[in-house]
Amino acid sequence: MKIKGEIIAYHGWGFDRNCWIEWHKILSSNFKFKIYDRGYFQDENNPKFGDNNLIKIIFAHSFGLHLCPLEQLKHTKILILFNSFSEFHPNNEKQRKKSKYALQLMIDEFKNNPQKVLESFYKKCYYPFPYISKNYSFVNWEKLEQDLSLLNTSIVNINILKQIPKIYIIQGSKDRIFKPAYAQEFVNQLNQNTKYFSIEGVGHTLPFTNINSCLPIVNQVLGEIDNYGTNSIN
Repeated sequence: MKIKGEIIAYHGWGFDRNCWIEWHKILSSNFKFKIYDRGYFQDENNPKFGDNNLIKIIFAHSFGLHLCPLEQLKHTKILILFNSFSEFHPNNEKQRKKSKYALQLMIDEFKNNPQKVLESFYKKCYYPFPYISKNYSFVNWEKLEQDLSLLNTSIVNINILKQIPKIYIIQGSKDRIFKPAYAQEFVNQLNQNTKYFSIEGVGHTLPFTNINSCLPIVNQVLGEIDNYGTNSIN
């Protein structure tokens, strides 16, 4: 079997490794596919790139880009972002103030009724489709609260992202968590090696509820890896 590259997939806030199971089934025959888990609903898992000559690839959904260590990003040759961002709040002062206020309300409410906030978040994420409720038998509420506050302040350095040779941003047109207009703002901050794709009629959970909409784009991107040269092993 010819392994073409190494992928690490990062989920966002409120999700876990199970989001990437279908992607793993599809891509693991040609790629070393590793899945990160923050530990909100099960044990943590922090995979690292191997010491090899394989092309290093990151998949990140939403806040997942912020959960990816900078050291991993520095080794990354292809970054595929799904409804993701370098900073959650927009640049426009009025919109930024409104966004920060809304997130702070969510943070404050989470302290009092975390499950209610989480379920409300899922409804927005899965829109326009019915949301899928979590099994709450094990939940690290403390870590969820910490990361929700981190979302309010975390910024991934644009200059580090600009060092990545290829960036692909895939955005759902009906995203209620991170608006497409904000995603376009993000794209404009990056360099010419960035490509932007909008998927119509899909929300924030784009790579999990609409994998077939993303797969042609991702397959095309990964199919071009051979153009990088001798970066695969048998």
